[in-house]
Amino acid sequence: MDIISIDDFKSNKVKITLDNGIAFVLYKGDLVKYGLSLNRDNSKELEIILDELLPKRALSRALKIVSERDMTERMIYEKLNGDMYPEDIISSVIDRLKKERLVNDERFIRGFIEAKSSKKSKRDIMIALSSKVWDMNLCENIYDELKSDDCLKDESELIKELLRKRHYDFDNADYEDKQKQIRYLSSKGFSYDSIHSALKDE
Repeated sequence: MDIISIDDFKSNKVKITLDNGIAFVLYKGDLVKYGLSLNRDNSKELEIILDELLPKRALSRALKIVSERDMTERMIYEKLNGDMYPEDIISSVIDRLKKERLVNDERFIRGFIEAKSSKKSKRDIMIALSSKVWDMNLCENIYDELKSDDCLKDESELIKELLRKRHYDFDNADYEDKQKQIRYLSSKGFSYDSIHSALKDE
C-alpha cells in the first residue's frame, strides 16, 4: 500500500490516491505532519491515517451533521462520500450512529411523511424520500401504516383544500375548467380515484 498520486483538492486540501484504489482527502498540513510524499515508503504513516485519523474525522463530521437535523443512513453516506472518506470508514461511522440511535431511517421517514402529508400527495412524498432513503419498501409500509391509523390527512380532503385555494367553483364549474383542475391535480401526483372522489363529494 503506497501513494501513487497527490493532487490538489480545493484550496487547503489534497486528494491522496493509493495503489490499491483507495482515495481520500487530507489537509495540506497533514502532508507535512506525516511526511507523506511520492517515491517513498509511506506504509506506517498511511496505517495511522486510515486506522485512526480519518475514522476520527469522519465521526466528528457525521456527529456535526446529525446535531443540526435528523438524517438518514443514505444522507450521511452521501455527505461523507462527498468528503471522500473511504467506504469502510463510512460504513463504520454509520453503524456507530445507528447503535447510538443518532440515525434511524424509520424515525426519519415517519416524521417526514407526517410533516408533508398535509400539503403533498403520496407520489410527491415518495419521490422526495427516494433521494433520502435506500429502502423504498420501508417508506411504503410506513405510509400505509400511518394512513391506516388515520395519522395522515385524507387525499380527497387535501385536494378540496387545494381547489378552494385556486378558487374553483365546485357547483358551477364547466367541463373545461373541471378538466383543467384534474390535469393540475394529476401533475401534483394525486390519484384519479382521489381526485374524482373529491369532486364527487362536493
